[in-house]
Amino acid sequence: MPLLPGVQRLIDMASDGPSLADIPIQQARLQLDTLAASFGPGDRVGSTSDIDIPTPSGTVRARVYHPEETSDLPPLLYFHGGGWSVGGLSTSDALCRKLTARSGGVVVNVDYRLAPENPYPAAVEDALAAAAWLSRNAADLNAGGPGILVGGDSAGGNLAAVVAQASRSTDEFTVRAQLLICAAVNLCHRRGSYVEFAKGYFVSTSEFEHWISLYAPDQDLSDPRLSPAAATELAGTPAALVVTAEYDPLRDAGEEYARALRAAGVDVSLFRVDGQVHDFPVLGDLIPEGDTAVDAIVDRWRALLAGGPEVNSA
Repeated sequence: MPLLPGVQRLIDMASDGPSLADIPIQQARLQLDTLAASFGPGDRVGSTSDIDIPTPSGTVRARVYHPEETSDLPPLLYFHGGGWSVGGLSTSDALCRKLTARSGGVVVNVDYRLAPENPYPAAVEDALAAAAWLSRNAADLNAGGPGILVGGDSAGGNLAAVVAQASRSTDEFTVRAQLLICAAVNLCHRRGSYVEFAKGYFVSTSEFEHWISLYAPDQDLSDPRLSPAAATELAGTPAALVVTAEYDPLRDAGEEYARALRAAGVDVSLFRVDGQVHDFPVLGDLIPEGDTAVDAIVDRWRALLAGGPEVNSA
């Protein structure tokens, strides 16, 4: 389908300014934080609190969201997008509030270390430490169980997929399911939608290449801790809701990963949202049509957790 009207307005607005890849990293971070004020307040939740999560390298900040009414859902450990180099608690705040209010579950939004000051594997180490911490402390947060949930958008979806795969070989945490929103699951993918939507669709592939170069310089991008889709063994991976956008350069890589997981016997719900661009759920009020899609995402998420994934074979 054509780009949705709200998406086209966003693209037109973004075309008037410089690419985040063409300005200094501190300026890019400030620009994104400023833009986040336009995402809207999100939904009303019961309470929020900012905490520090201990890691082997020190601590990372996190924000805990409690729903107005508690449920038996395990807590969702959420990782924000931003190319592993920009973004933070403010950029994912509105979406985390929506996920909390509409799912009824506790959400923990993690402010992991950013590149280039802290390149790979810093973000992965923080993500794994946060998963272990949440597993130990879920009861203190009045969260349900058993196990934990992981999720994220774009680069954060990459980290969520890495944590989900790692859960198969650790006794520090158990991941019940993963929510991957426009996730960067294959940093080697250079075909299909990556070529078709390389420029002019809000986020360009040149920007993706820039973020990858900051996050993983001189690294083997086929390492599954960088490209989860490159893993040769996917059996036993936690159930997944994979959300893609029609006009996202990362669309095909995400959908290929969903199909590979399904072929390995994993419960998968694949949901392509037509007319949308990369990371649309995060953008809140900037794309009014995206709010209805968030409702659909939560519905599919709850269905997956209930053991009956609703599969869209896009």
